Amino acid sequence: MKLQTTIVLTLNAATLAEAGEKLDDVLARARERADVDVTSLELHTPVGGAPVSLPRVEPPARVAERSPRPLPA
Repeated sequence: MKLQTTIVLTLNAATLAEAGEKLDDVLARARERADVDVTSLELHTPVGGAPVSLPRVEPPARVAERSPRPLPA
């Protein structure tokens, strides 16, 4: 079964660069899982904050999963 979910993350960071590093870490951990695909990302700044836009990023190519080696007969 496939489900599509929306997850809201709140990051506290002193700079936009630090927030980007934290978000990169979260997304990298999600991509490490074979059962999770990160397909899109929306960024909202706090009301009254400076507007921020993200460049379009293509997802990394999937690495072929290894099949377990057959046991010797």
